[in-house]
Amino acid sequence: MIKGLKKIAVFGVLSLISVVAVAQDEITDIELTRYAMMQEVVNYMKKDISIEINGMIKAQEGMTGKRYKEISKTKGDADKLAAVGAKEWEIKFFEQTDKFKTDRIEVIKLVNTELATKMVGNKGKTYKAIKLALKEDEAMKERYAAILASLKQEEV
Repeated sequence: MIKGLKKIAVFGVLSLISVVAVAQDEITDIELTRYAMMQEVVNYMKKDISIEINGMIKAQEGMTGKRYKEISKTKGDADKLAAVGAKEWEIKFFEQTDKFKTDRIEVIKLVNTELATKMVGNKGKTYKAIKLALKEDEAMKERYAAILASLKQEEV
């Protein structure tokens, strides 16, 4: 009888530990909101790169969006640049905009890392858990969509 009680007690304790572990791993609405806010900041920063580059293109005499796109598809490869007939000033302009873009992307990565570890919390573990859950869990996707819609509603 005592052995049976010990088994039940051990089972009960193990069950309680697993329930507590699940509760600790549950992503809260606050964490999900912070993640959504972080994603919005990062998305804005990405859009800003495009806005800035488009402004640079408009300000550059002789450059059009179409021509810039053609040159940027070469990714700076000398043979490909020659194939599209890129002039020296076009190559220099592309190099400047590409450096601008690369520098901004590095800043975005830094901001993303800092926000993931300090804003979302738990040294980035919560960020990673949310990111994974958003790929796999439909209920999480729905919660996230609702929170994101709420944030966008507040912007208006």
